[in-house]
Amino acid sequence: MSTDMEVPAVRDTAGISLDVERYRKLFALIGCDELTKIAVEIGMTVRQVRRACNEGVIGEVFMARSIAALKRHADKLAEYGHEPPGLDDLFAVTTEPTAANPAA
Repeated sequence: MSTDMEVPAVRDTAGISLDVERYRKLFALIGCDELTKIAVEIGMTVRQVRRACNEGVIGEVFMARSIAALKRHADKLAEYGHEPPGLDDLFAVTTEPTAANPAA
């Protein structure tokens, strides 16, 4: 039997983190100073926005809709000296070693 398909036992956990402070600030500049208003602007539920901001539960739809919403308001952001952010401006890949790999 070939071992090419074996999954390594040692892994890091990876995720996406949100720069919540910057996210909330940019949305406040376009008039969305509450999670409810952000949810309406990005077309998601308040629960989904709360989970992203408070618990770090972030998916690609949340990311895409957030960036698209801020780009729609590029003129308003420009009034305050900001450009619409890209993915790297609000989101970052995070990694943490698992218990099986504490030195990573």
